[in-house]
Amino acid sequence: MGMTPLAFVLTLLSGGLVGLVSGLVGVGVWIVMVPILYALLAHPEWSGVRVPGDLQAVVAHATSLFVIVPTALAGTLSYHRAGLVVWRAALPMAATAVLAAMGGVQVAVRLPADVLKAGFGLFLVVSGLNLLMGQRKGGTAGPGEKTSVPVAVLGGALVGFITSLLGVGGGIVAIPILLYVVRLDIKKVAATSLGIVVFSGLTAALTYGFSGWGHQDLPPGSVGYIFLPAGLGLLPGAVFTARWGARLNQRMKARTLKVVFGGVFILVGLRLLWAHGARFVEAWAG
Repeated sequence: MGMTPLAFVLTLLSGGLVGLVSGLVGVGVWIVMVPILYALLAHPEWSGVRVPGDLQAVVAHATSLFVIVPTALAGTLSYHRAGLVVWRAALPMAATAVLAAMGGVQVAVRLPADVLKAGFGLFLVVSGLNLLMGQRKGGTAGPGEKTSVPVAVLGGALVGFITSLLGVGGGIVAIPILLYVVRLDIKKVAATSLGIVVFSGLTAALTYGFSGWGHQDLPPGSVGYIFLPAGLGLLPGAVFTARWGARLNQRMKARTLKVVFGGVFILVGLRLLWAHGARFVEAWAG
């Protein structure tokens, strides 16, 4: 059974929310998108999408990556035109991120769904705390940049593995490395991070597609583990409404918004940790 008209309309609207929130409070689209996909896949009674429980997290993460790639690419091209992407840092890190992303997918498809959802819950809690505490500002420019091979290997590997394992953009790992280890100018950090995510996200999405190819339990419209109807529904909003969010950000108090959304992320993350972490512990103990 495919998506119901109601589910597709809700997905379109959710895509707009994803992009709006991303531009408004400066968080990645994946933080909002993955919980939306969890809800869609967990409620076939109104969505019409039937996915076995042990595959729901994998399908949600794979579909999220399908949306993340063009979103990150659009941002990267915009930053590149402005001359803000430091490719001598991005390309070496992207090379190792590509290899790690393939490995991360193979781990993800073998882990129990409760482990993946609990892991994403922890990710949400950390992201929420980061919003509440505020991001540190710093970094040095130009002569302070360090793009050594060990830094590229370690940073790229972490970005690629986390991107593929949790279906998220790797910016949460790449940004601190680029800021405090590579020591990029603060104005170039987000741009360079997006450049890395394009490569790691694309590799992870393709690997999810090939790994799940022909799986008999996946719903119609799936390309491997990627549920294409939901991805195509989310994509327009995620790519285009981020600009509106950025404009709203200039007119509203960003600190207040970050507190609100940080609190929401923490609550959702704790709920995932409570539900799925407890189930995993029970299954392990049993």
